[in-house]
Amino acid sequence: MTRVALPLPGVGALTLLLVAATGLASVAGDASVHLKFREVDTLFANPGQGWMSQSRSPRGEPRFPCSVVYIRFNWADAEPEEGRYNWKLIDEVIAAWKPRAAAVSLRVMTCNAHSSGYYASPKWLFDAGCKGSEYLVGGDDPTSGGQRIPRIEPDYADPIYLEKHGAFLRQLGARYDGHPEVEFLDIGSYGVWGEWHTKHPAPVGVRKQIVDLYLGAFHKTPLVFMSDDAEVLNYALAHGTGFRRDGVGSPWHEENWIGSAKYAGVAGMADTWKRAPVVFEWFGDYAYLQSRKWSFDAAVNFMLSNHVDLINDNIGRLPPEAMPQLEKLARLAGARFALRQLVHEGTVRPGAPLHLQMTWANVGVGKLHRPYALRLFLLNAQGQPACSADAKADPRQWLPGEHVITEMFPLPTTIAAGDYTLALALVDPTGRQRPFRLAIDAPERDERREVSKVRVE
Repeated sequence: MTRVALPLPGVGALTLLLVAATGLASVAGDASVHLKFREVDTLFANPGQGWMSQSRSPRGEPRFPCSVVYIRFNWADAEPEEGRYNWKLIDEVIAAWKPRAAAVSLRVMTCNAHSSGYYASPKWLFDAGCKGSEYLVGGDDPTSGGQRIPRIEPDYADPIYLEKHGAFLRQLGARYDGHPEVEFLDIGSYGVWGEWHTKHPAPVGVRKQIVDLYLGAFHKTPLVFMSDDAEVLNYALAHGTGFRRDGVGSPWHEENWIGSAKYAGVAGMADTWKRAPVVFEWFGDYAYLQSRKWSFDAAVNFMLSNHVDLINDNIGRLPPEAMPQLEKLARLAGARFALRQLVHEGTVRPGAPLHLQMTWANVGVGKLHRPYALRLFLLNAQGQPACSADAKADPRQWLPGEHVITEMFPLPTTIAAGDYTLALALVDPTGRQRPFRLAIDAPERDERREVSKVRVE
């Protein structure tokens, strides 16, 4: 960081020089403070961004800092008897990760080629008369299923399925919609692993009806639709969902994507990332990709070029030479904010506004979807806030690239004369989420970045 400023007490490694006022017409006074900041490469566990653990408990440290834990579960395990719910399988994961400030994301499976037994949808559903189809998959290829045993898939068009599963989703929504520790919910419930591919497809109208079950049960928690079903994807996106792709690494999946014939009828798919989450999962682990001679680098670039927010950690062990690419993916996924320049008055009077011009850069590939505020502070000699205010700028509007904003930070008339530290943070105004950490080389204390000095006189 370099600084051009009035001769005020230093902050960390700031370099201070005296200069006449230049630059902003909005900056008052005889001299201004002009600072430039360097971006850092630190990996952060920022809310809703980057790496997702798939571990139900934080055994040791995750591969990278993560703010989201992703779990899938069988409907049969969550409702073993009709009307009796086993929420413990979700609540225990939430409780285990809460000390790490990590939220949980969910998918309900009604057909699971890795289930330990015959049923992923509950037995009582079929006892009630719901039709189904037996299937046999699995074997040596780990991506085709687990143990090769008979299993049953429900008939998704059966009115009994739609009624009973709809009742379950309403109860799921009543408990978890808007829950502060639930990041997003996949629209699962259809096809193998809830991935929306099956050898027994239901009519388009029925598949849209399943989407409607989720839309009716969840109004606050973001929903993410499986992109495998291009016919229904258009319907889901039109109703505000994000999307995900499970299968990154496969050249076929990368070729059959936005702009291909398969997705030609999906309006606005390329811009979905600007309003809703984009989630990706690897087709298989690193060894599997290598065994198929699929390019790991191409998979990383595919995710980055498609504005990924969150990535499932199912890539397995990597050789050391592949780790820099994986770290780059974790670092750039979602939004990543760096303050590049700051200009403000060096001296301000009590009761007057401190004028600031800031150049921010979103150096990530996605955007911030949560309503965070840029909060400004003047800290006293003890490092405590003497005053604070939220900027008018909305960080959710900061798409990748640079953004120049001007702000007026009003000072109270009662503030005492003296030297203060100017600090800032991206905060959740509700206080339910931790601050969003910034990728800049300014000192960090109490989750605030201390960026300058201001004299009040």
